[in-house]
Parts: sequence; C-alpha cells; structure tokens
Amino acid sequence: MSSKKRPLPEPKDKDTHDVCKKNKSTTSAPPINQYDGWKVPSNNYTIPTITYGADDNSQNNTITPESFYNEYIRQRKPVVLRDMTTSSSPLLSDLSKLTKWKDINYLKSQVNPKQTVMVEQRSSCSSNPTKSTFGNGYEIPMTFPQFASLIASGQDDRHYLTTQDVHSNSDGRPDLMSPLMKYLQHDFPLQPCIMGNLIPQNINLWMGSSQEGVSSGLHHDYHDNLYIVVKGTKRFRLYSPHDTEWMYTRGKLGKVHPNGRINYQGEETTAYGADLKSDMAARAAKRKEDAEQLLEEAEQAVEEGVEGADQLLEEAEVELEKAMDDIIDAEVDDDDDDNGRDDDEKVYETFGDERKRVVDKTVKDPNNFSKVKPHMLDDTDFLKESYPDFLNATAAYCTVQEGDILYLPASWFHEVTSYGGQNGHLAMNYWFHPPDGESFEHPYSTDFWPNDYKDRFGK
Repeated sequence: MSSKKRPLPEPKDKDTHDVCKKNKSTTSAPPINQYDGWKVPSNNYTIPTITYGADDNSQNNTITPESFYNEYIRQRKPVVLRDMTTSSSPLLSDLSKLTKWKDINYLKSQVNPKQTVMVEQRSSCSSNPTKSTFGNGYEIPMTFPQFASLIASGQDDRHYLTTQDVHSNSDGRPDLMSPLMKYLQHDFPLQPCIMGNLIPQNINLWMGSSQEGVSSGLHHDYHDNLYIVVKGTKRFRLYSPHDTEWMYTRGKLGKVHPNGRINYQGEETTAYGADLKSDMAARAAKRKEDAEQLLEEAEQAVEEGVEGADQLLEEAEVELEKAMDDIIDAEVDDDDDDNGRDDDEKVYETFGDERKRVVDKTVKDPNNFSKVKPHMLDDTDFLKESYPDFLNATAAYCTVQEGDILYLPASWFHEVTSYGGQNGHLAMNYWFHPPDGESFEHPYSTDFWPNDYKDRFGK
C-alpha cells in the first residue's frame, strides 16, 4: 500500500447494502438477492481458460454450442477462450474476420468519414492518474476518423470509444447496433455459433490507447457478454452477483434474479430482462393469437358436426374474451406510463437521409457502477473506513489477450484495465438477453425474446 497520505474517507453509504441486510433478516419476505448460479470459490481465484487444440485428447477440441451452454452459460460461469479468433476452431470461425480490425486504416476505410461518434473522456489527474477512470458517462462528439487518428498517435489515453447511442427502427424497437457498427457488420454474424440460441441485445466496439493501463471503473452489465479482444490486453477483476449487496452501487438495489439479472428500484424487469409492461403486452398478444386459432378450429368443428364441438366453441369464445381483456389491461398500463411525456424531450439524430429517434442514450453516473473507485479496491484500510462491507466480496481475475474471448454472464461485476501501447487496444462485444430457461433448445422461460427476434429478422 502506498505510503502517501490517503484522502479523507467518503461518507459510508447506507443505501444499497443496509437495505439488503435488513431484507435478509426478514423471514416473511423473499430475499432481495436470489442468485443461484456459480460463485467465486475463493479470493483471488483465476477464471478457467479453454485453449482449443492444446491437447489432442482434450475435451477442448469437442466443445459444441450445446456443451458450452450447459457447462458455462446455464451455470452462470465465466470462462476465457484462448486464441479462439485465430485458431482453427470451427466453433468460432464466424468471428475470424475480426482480425482485420487490427489495422486501424482498415476500420477508417469502412466507416463514413463524416460518421460522428460519442467518445468517453476522462479527466486528467496529474498527481495520481489511477484516480481518473472511465465509466462516469462524460462524452464528447468527434468524427470516427478524428478519434482513430488520436488512437493511432499512441499519445492519447484520455478518450475511449465505448457503447454508442442506438436508434429506434420503424416500429420503435431499439436497433441491435449503432450506426458505426452497421458500417462494419459485414465482418461479423448477428448470432455467433458458440452462443447457441441466445438472442443478441446489442453489439459494440471498444477502442482506446494506454501504455500504463486505464480502468473502466467497477460496474456490472445487464446482459450476457461475449467479449472479443482484437488488439491489446484486458485485465479483469470480477465479482459474482452473489456479492451484489457489498458492491455499493450508485442505484438502490431492488432485486437480483436467480440468473443474476440485477434490478434497481424503479427499474423492474423479468429475469430475462424484459420490461414488465412489454412482457405483459407480449403475453396478452400471444394469448389472443392462440385464442383466435382455437376459435377458428372450434367453428370448423361445428360446421363438420363434430361431437362436442358446441362446447369447444363456447370455451374458445370465453378464452378469446379473456385474451381481449388482457390486451385492454396492457394498453391501459402503457397509456398510464406515457402520461406526462413530452415528445419534445425525445432525442433524434440524422443517419443518412433518415431522421431517427435515439432510444438508448448514455447517462451520467449510471446505477450499475460501484461507488468504490478502482484505486480503492486494494486499499484495505481505506475500505474498512469507508466501504467496510466491500471486504465481504470474493474477487476473481483473468487476463484476456489478443485473440481471446471472455464469456461473462449478466450482472457479474467487473473492473477492466486496458493496455494497448503504441497500437492501442480494441475489442468487440455482443450482449445477449440473459437466459433463465432450462435447456439449450429453450434458454428462456418464455418466447418473448425469440419471438421478438423472429419478427425483426425473420430468423
């Protein structure tokens, strides 16, 4: 630990973890943290690594999407896949084109030179650079060529290309990727083979430069993450959702679902991440569709004089009536949710000749970030004074190198230190809706996301 005088401790946070501890002691209410996935077995644990082809007799050579699902995705267990984008692994051959992205000039040649990106900017801190991190939501606009030139110079470690704002499509749903990624989508599949039947939520590019290492800040994401390092090295510090109470998140914890999906107060979702009202509307629509099919079959049976058809028709009519009631209830809830909204508050951007609404805007100081700053994570004395419950958490680590892929389940807390040197660091990632089902064929407990994906892409 440094001999320098530590800053005065920040006030102890009494929001998230105190609420959780009170809830844990209440026998009449279900626990806030219901996570039942894999947990870090011991402090300073090293996340396992799979190297394809390392041993001719190894099971590493026989990994399939189904076995990967059963051993890692369903168990909610992180794993590093070593040298996968450059090996002969057929499981990840659909990602092999990403190696072209090592050449920054190739990226610039694929993107419209006028394409604007929002670049996260960290403040400089000359006395202690480690205290200046990303993850605060402070962004500035610049064209992609301008940003790429900064990274190519090897002299800029204050700017970082992270998640970009996405637009809504024609029916109001968020696009799978930002305008920037659409210029590059010929180099990657929408659904990589290894992830089986999981449904993608978003696809991103991460790009920066740092010889000394720059931290992302400790946070969690809301979706399963397939993180592909194309260039540079990433060092991950990880904590499972089991430790959520000890993370001192900015948002007030509402619930941790069994699959790890974290909800904050006022942001409730299903375990698979669907908004409760959207899920209700989808269920109502499906019930109506099934009831109409049942009614059609009953009417046909009546025409054909099938015995008992009149009873079937009566039951079908009752079911359709109930389904229509569900539709009305869902629409009323949606109208209530829209009350007070002003269309002038909506954000629009021009993409090509089209004006599109921004539906996934980056926010400052997001709920899913920890108040424990990266430079505090190993300072036991400081943690005892300011964030004592953080010491209850169990950390795991892994290093993800060029050509490696990290699978990280939803809501695993992670602090990422990126190293890139003169050539910078670059990664691409997929986020997938978190599964809560029981099988490879049906990774979700309902058809909400599969039906949504099929409606949008016909797959």
